[in-house]
Amino acid sequence: MSVPKFFKNDVVRDSGKTLYYLAILILLVLIYGFHDMSAGPFIYREF
Repeated sequence: MSVPKFFKNDVVRDSGKTLYYLAILILLVLIYGFHDMSAGPFIYREF
């Protein structure tokens, strides 16, 4: 199977999108952090 044909596969494309958005979500959680679950969301702690 050639590479362009591989990436046109629906399963590969959908799983790639899922992994992309999951990586963004994990990155945002790591950037803004969650120190403990008793603390509220970031925006509510600042104001």
